[in-house]
Amino acid sequence: MDVWNLVLYVVASLLALKSLASLMTHHKKVVAQQLAIEYTQELSQGGKKVAQSNSPDQEVKLNTPDQKAPAA
Repeated sequence: MDVWNLVLYVVASLLALKSLASLMTHHKKVVAQQLAIEYTQELSQGGKKVAQSNSPDQEVKLNTPDQKAPAA
C-alpha cells in the first residue's frame, strides 16, 4: 500500500508542477500583451499619460487568431 501512496504522490506532484508552469506561462503572455497595448496607446497619444482603465485583478481579453474581430 505504501508503494501506491508514493506513486499517487509523485503523479499528483507532477500534475501540480505542470499546472503551475502553464499558469505562469499564461500570466507572462497576458502581462506582455497588456504592456504592449499600453505602450502603443502612449505612442499613439503623443506621450500623454494614459489612464488605467483595468484594475489589476481584471484579466484583459484579446482576440486570438481563431476569433473573429468585432465589426466596426
